[in-house]
Amino acid sequence: MTQHKQSNAFTLVELLVVISIIGLLISLLLPAVQAAREAARRMQCSNHLRQLGIASHLYHDVRQELPAESYFDPEKNFVDDDKIDEAHTSYRARLLPYIEQGTIRGMLDNSPDNIEDLALLQVPVFYCPSNSRHLVDLPGYAADRYASHYYGVAGAIGRDPSGQFYRTDPRQKSVAAFGSILGPFANTGTIIIGGQVSFGDITDGLTNTFLLGEISWSDYGAHYNWIRGTVISNPAGITALASSKGMAHNFPINAGKRSESLDIVLEEGDNGEDKIYKVPLRGMAAGHGVSGFGSNHSGGANFTFADGSVRFYSDTTDTTLLIYLSTRDGGE
Repeated sequence: MTQHKQSNAFTLVELLVVISIIGLLISLLLPAVQAAREAARRMQCSNHLRQLGIASHLYHDVRQELPAESYFDPEKNFVDDDKIDEAHTSYRARLLPYIEQGTIRGMLDNSPDNIEDLALLQVPVFYCPSNSRHLVDLPGYAADRYASHYYGVAGAIGRDPSGQFYRTDPRQKSVAAFGSILGPFANTGTIIIGGQVSFGDITDGLTNTFLLGEISWSDYGAHYNWIRGTVISNPAGITALASSKGMAHNFPINAGKRSESLDIVLEEGDNGEDKIYKVPLRGMAAGHGVSGFGSNHSGGANFTFADGSVRFYSDTTDTTLLIYLSTRDGGE
């Protein structure tokens, strides 16, 4: 009587079942892996902002003021006369010695010509890891230069709780540029044109006042290189703040990811009524005094406070709260 040995091999059906189960497990695991990676990137982003907050404190210890968005002098030509502590260089350039980039700061001090070429050098702490686009994304603005995703908070734009308009930079005029009308620039915050904001000036409290925020969402399209502060198109007025932005009443976090433009009240008109501007949220025209704080993080963006702490704010946060947190001495 012939005995047949029992086969230990998988049948084709069994093999297909095993492969299907493995595929199902991978499909279930992949979102968890992606979520874990994004959580790590978000934490790294908050660490970058915390480092910049600490650097701002160290800068304040030395200079008794927070770093300026830039120093504005309409008599100086941007290309020929730019120097580190004169016109146009950003708050980021002033923080270089305090984020272990003293070598680059020395190069800035000793490079009066073509100072923006130093933005060919990358400073990783200036970028959110959730956005891999680190180069300038303004058309025609030396796209090989490195930009930054972290901006100073210049203050609030619009009406305060009493119904009066927040004070703005007296040198800024309403000017036409980049195909849109640009309104006034905030100076009630912490990183402003001309600087001279000390911790003693922040009477609302360091824990209640924004210092920096993210503009790191993809397709923003208005990042200048990290060295640029104020951008001046002509001696008649400032046309853009390149390293600090204001916060407006109806300009929520991540607005630019959903809309092309917003109608925003920036100032009072000649007849005493609200003067409404259509503010672009993407592309070259977005890079002026009011801009869209937001990120590629799910549901919101990180902000650094004047005490150096970092907090995540949802894109459903009431914009009234955001502008209250944007002023240093509004008493809101």
